[in-house]
Amino acid sequence: MQSEFSGDVMDVLGQLFEKGARVLDGDAASAEGSPTDAARQILTSAETVATNKLPDGEFRSRLLHGCERALATLDGDAPAAAEHCRTMAREVASRR
Repeated sequence: MQSEFSGDVMDVLGQLFEKGARVLDGDAASAEGSPTDAARQILTSAETVATNKLPDGEFRSRLLHGCERALATLDGDAPAAAEHCRTMAREVASRR
């Protein structure tokens, strides 16, 4: 089955969400400062990619909502933000 989304875009989104989860879990080094700051930058990048590279629709809306939820919980509940990242990475993987 052929995906309706660009493979390159899906690769980038998957990598960003996986890296966001790893940074928040403490499993990835971060040159951006604190894990929270790094995750914020990663999620902001994922929002930008989704907004600019995905067509309007349910999938794009789900990813943008997930980014919003992760960013909203980032400062108060990093494990929940990491789980949002993992959920979005699975969503991306399921659409390939």
